[in-house]
Amino acid sequence: MNRIEHLMGKDTIRHLIFMRNRWRYKPSHLMKPHGFKFLTFGPGMMVGNHNVPSPEDQQRAIELNAEWDRIRLGLQQDAAPRYAPGTVGAAYLRVIKMRSAELAKQGLKQSKDQQTRDDWPRAWTWIGPLWGDTDPKTIQPEAFLSIDERTGEATGLVALIEKQVSISERHRVVKVWRALWKKMAAMGYCALDADPSLAFANRAPDARQAIWSEGEVVRLCKRAWRMGYKGLAACMATAWDSQLSPIDLRSLTTGQRADDIQGAIFSLARTKTGRAAAASLGKRATWALDAYIASLSFELLPNVPIFRTRGSGTTKKGGKPQPPSPYTKNKLAEDFRTIRTAELGEAEDRKLSDMRRSGTVEATAGGADAQAVSTKMANTLAASARLQKTYNPVNLVTVREVDAIRREGRAKLRENKTR
Repeated sequence: MNRIEHLMGKDTIRHLIFMRNRWRYKPSHLMKPHGFKFLTFGPGMMVGNHNVPSPEDQQRAIELNAEWDRIRLGLQQDAAPRYAPGTVGAAYLRVIKMRSAELAKQGLKQSKDQQTRDDWPRAWTWIGPLWGDTDPKTIQPEAFLSIDERTGEATGLVALIEKQVSISERHRVVKVWRALWKKMAAMGYCALDADPSLAFANRAPDARQAIWSEGEVVRLCKRAWRMGYKGLAACMATAWDSQLSPIDLRSLTTGQRADDIQGAIFSLARTKTGRAAAASLGKRATWALDAYIASLSFELLPNVPIFRTRGSGTTKKGGKPQPPSPYTKNKLAEDFRTIRTAELGEAEDRKLSDMRRSGTVEATAGGADAQAVSTKMANTLAASARLQKTYNPVNLVTVREVDAIRREGRAKLRENKTR
């Protein structure tokens, strides 16, 4: 038995799973109310023909399991983490409480989707273990980025995040750190101009450029329908016409729907920005949506999500098959990859979210200005979100005009492609 096998042992570690090329810690539903969260670890290492978690990830999972065992056996009081005064952790907890107070003051509360998309807790999974118990004034730039004199490779938090996750994750974590530092400075924990992360540039990753054509999306929808993924087919058709993001698509309900002479219209507030949106569909997408809803073996209530999985072959007590469940983030991405691979092959890596960009390309080619496209997408494409909200509320006429301009732009793109 080599050193790694000795460290890992032959027993599996509870809640430690290998999913999508990463080792991850997946707490049970009983653990989540006690503060345990889904965590992403590293890619692991190969031992023989098996991928195993690194000793560091193994140790972290064992420590989390031990903490859970102490809580469930009543040997440890379930309490929020405590940090000494003057530490980064103490400042972070104060900031989180103030953010919650700000939402409460406005009469708002984060939805589950918004919580999962909140960058602060996500970044804290990197920052907290390193500097939660540290005086911020003692943290040096080299802790973020330095050079290993022995190997000549970059080390530090920045290099670690890029190696284990991605450039996008590094950019997100450093942004949160810099925002946290400003708040720590305002609370007297440190000097505003002494942020160690300012010693290096936090360059954003290159923006995605991938787009879909109308013909490709039509083929994907037909393929999904033939393979029994009718909810996905209707979802893709809706995504193409409405330019909604996947997170907003998953939350659409029949209660948000109205119709005009050109097709269905959904009135909603976008999950990420909170801005009002009118998600308009053309006749073909409306037909796909109606055909999917008619194919369901049950009636959709006005306040439940429309787009659902194919259902499960398993049965509940009494022998009744489980009905299709609303799409989750991971399941929607998984089913989309299945259809994309079936239609376009393994090498294709464009995403469902790229359809949102594709609509903008069409509208711009047709001559739409940024303000009109911003109205259609309910985002900050135009210069000022505040001015847009004040002076350019959702206007159905503008939204339908963008739909028409997209068709003109689509024709121009086709013509240019055939030359």
